Amino acid sequence: MGAGHRRRDPIMLIPGFNLAAGNYQRARRQIIVATILVALLALLLIGQIALWAAVRREQAAVASQLTRMEGELQRHQEQVRPILTGIPGDVIKRYESRVATFNRILDASSFSWTALLLELERSVPPAVFLSEIHPDLATGAVKLRGVARSFDDLTLLLRGLEQRTAFRDVYLLRQAERKAQSNGPEGLDFEASLLYQGRGQ
Repeated sequence: MGAGHRRRDPIMLIPGFNLAAGNYQRARRQIIVATILVALLALLLIGQIALWAAVRREQAAVASQLTRMEGELQRHQEQVRPILTGIPGDVIKRYESRVATFNRILDASSFSWTALLLELERSVPPAVFLSEIHPDLATGAVKLRGVARSFDDLTLLLRGLEQRTAFRDVYLLRQAERKAQSNGPEGLDFEASLLYQGRGQ
């Protein structure tokens, strides 16, 4: 061969192998994934907007209903006011007294003595004797009076009351030494209070 001719290396081609095709497929998959994520976010946003709009509509409906009810109540009060002015004061007082009596009867009917005594029985240790139980039927406050053989027994009583879920705000109001008598045991006279939450059971 002459000097003017240079030897050229043959170009090696691998059939079916294309770097550009692989990059395109990866980019295509990324675009698809990104499109799906955007679509999901759009659906979530649309759902949130729809929920917010429904809540706003419901709030507006409730506010409108409250406004209407307040207007009706005010009209009724205006209609009743002239009637009340014509009723003597002693009649109104008797009526209020009857209402208070009925409320006390309702409170008494909703108070469960059995449940209260059962809870106390589960809380009182053997060396403590209850002599008086005074419940307030309206508020659920209960005052207890009794005798404990020792201060440790009295402490057991208070802890037992505090551990019952039906009782709260347990307080020792008074304690005093009790001398031996013919009609009672020797120990500590005490008075305690608690709030009974088991009414109506």
